[in-house]
Amino acid sequence: MFTTFGNRGTMHLGLCLRVLILVALTVPIRAAQPAQETFTLTVPNGPTSTLSGSSVSLLCQVSPLFNVEPLEVRWYHSSNIHSPALLYKDHKIQETPVVPRYRGRVSLTGGMERGNVSLTLERVTLEDRGEYVCQVSSEQWYEKASVFLTVNVTGREPVLSVAEARGGGGGQVNVTCSSEGWSPQPKLTWRNKDGAEIRNEQEVLNTSDPQGLVSVSSWLLYACSYSDWLACTVSLSEEAKREGRILPHIYTAPTAVPGVYKEALIVTLILSLVIICALCSVILCKRRGSMWSSSQKSRNRSDQAELGQRPADQTELGKGPAETEHLIKGAENTVQTPTEQRAAGEEFNLEAAENTVQTPTEQRAAGNDVHLKGSENTVQTPTEQSAAGNDVHLEGAENTVQTPTEQRAAGEEFNLEGAENTVQTPTEQRAAGKDVHLKGSENTVQTPTEQRAAGKDVHLEGAENTVQTPTEQRAAGEELNLNDWHHVKIFKVNILLDEKNAHPAIRINKGKRAHYVKEKDTEKPSRTHLHVFSEERFSSGQHYWEVKVKDGTTEKLSWYVGVARENVDKRPAVPLTPQNGFWILSYDKEQGFHVNTDPQPPITVAKLTIVGVFLDCDRHTLSFYNVDTKSLLYTFTDVKTSNYFPLLSPGRCDKIPIKIN
Repeated sequence: MFTTFGNRGTMHLGLCLRVLILVALTVPIRAAQPAQETFTLTVPNGPTSTLSGSSVSLLCQVSPLFNVEPLEVRWYHSSNIHSPALLYKDHKIQETPVVPRYRGRVSLTGGMERGNVSLTLERVTLEDRGEYVCQVSSEQWYEKASVFLTVNVTGREPVLSVAEARGGGGGQVNVTCSSEGWSPQPKLTWRNKDGAEIRNEQEVLNTSDPQGLVSVSSWLLYACSYSDWLACTVSLSEEAKREGRILPHIYTAPTAVPGVYKEALIVTLILSLVIICALCSVILCKRRGSMWSSSQKSRNRSDQAELGQRPADQTELGKGPAETEHLIKGAENTVQTPTEQRAAGEEFNLEAAENTVQTPTEQRAAGNDVHLKGSENTVQTPTEQSAAGNDVHLEGAENTVQTPTEQRAAGEEFNLEGAENTVQTPTEQRAAGKDVHLKGSENTVQTPTEQRAAGKDVHLEGAENTVQTPTEQRAAGEELNLNDWHHVKIFKVNILLDEKNAHPAIRINKGKRAHYVKEKDTEKPSRTHLHVFSEERFSSGQHYWEVKVKDGTTEKLSWYVGVARENVDKRPAVPLTPQNGFWILSYDKEQGFHVNTDPQPPITVAKLTIVGVFLDCDRHTLSFYNVDTKSLLYTFTDVKTSNYFPLLSPGRCDKIPIKIN
């Protein structure tokens, strides 16, 4: 019995052991829960830097490494603790609550199963800079760490100037260097022609604008030189820097000494005023002399007329010729006969009837025959004069023959048998399609175009005649309607593409046509963006040009057009953004139409063959138009720089050309 019992006990014991082993194998071994463990976060020691418009990763790693997918990951800016930039919870990224400006721009880098909770931020702006907090939480434990982000913005090229140093002595000048639009605060360095840094006698001032961009200025006392130049470099790093150079010399006369040029300038001005006054005096004297001469001639003619009448008067009083002969010596005192006086255009009045000489008209009126030798003395009747095309001017109103025009002016009615004698008014002549040429300017009827050309104001009843052209509106101080393509197209200019500044993969044809060619495999990758600038640059005024981006039914894969400021950074690593000096309208077959702003507004275009580009340098605006529909696509309202260069890109790996229309 004992043996049997022992065998049965052994069998039961073995069976229990098998069951226990089977249960142990079938029940999964639970991994160590993070909530039950402590962990730390590892982040970079220094700040993380990036360029405006690019993407950046803010590193954060859990230590020790384990799968953090079941945990909660929260990233937020230190200035906004309650609204995160990204929230990962329940195995997915939550849509809310998240700061709106981060939506669509943030994501986790990946590798959460290995403890990586780094944040990727795209299309970085200056507003994104600052401290970011990485927080990882479980049910029983949490940790957080900070990462600092700096956004680098390369400012403008330094502007240098030279002025006379006050009290400097020793021929020194004050050299000024200034540059604006930097982030963070840049470093300013002065160097001589040998490249050696100049540290003494300089001052540096930094100021910030409301957008947080820094302007830097520096002053340096330096000895004048005709050949040695100075260099001013403003930089954030070796890759992001700007440099300007200048010859520190004030150009004066070779024999000048300090302070003398001011006195010389004053003396020159005084001499100029004296010369001007002398010239004015000479001109006035000449004019007075001319006026005195004219007055004297008038007096002489009056005296001659009086002397010509006195002999006749003396004769009538009974005085003999001998008594009056001594009064007549010069030919100018010779007494002319009435006929000679009349021929000379002078008036005469003789009291005796027998001495009265009748004019041919008076003789004809008295019934006498008129026979004059000279044809010039022949007196024609009014009818003969009118038939000969001469103007008729008779003393008697009854003898005056008025033309139809004169009769109409006098309010009289006239009826001429011949239609050719009918005189039409200027309005009737213009209505009949005839040219109107009347002597009196008051009878000339000008069209609105002629009146406008003559500088007159046009006031017509028809509204169609009172529309000002865009040029007239601009001259009157009115604003252009940017939504009206017809208002801006009148500023069209002719631009040519600069082949010297084109990307190596772009070929230019006659300065108008640009297309992409395949780069050779042996060539090194280009260090510039794939576009070409124009030869022209604009600094003021209004300018409009057109770019044809589609030819026939063939559609391009990509292109972009717009303007860029002078001396832009051409490296491919620098994004084409307004902050970096580029304002462009782009097309990509995958993404469609868009402008390079942040965020990018949607632009809906049904059909686009020709793009119109309108640059208003005075109002700092850049507008794009769909010439096919004559409609406005988009307007940049803050395009501020000193010089603007039109640019265009035919697109990479797209051999279909793009050209200036």
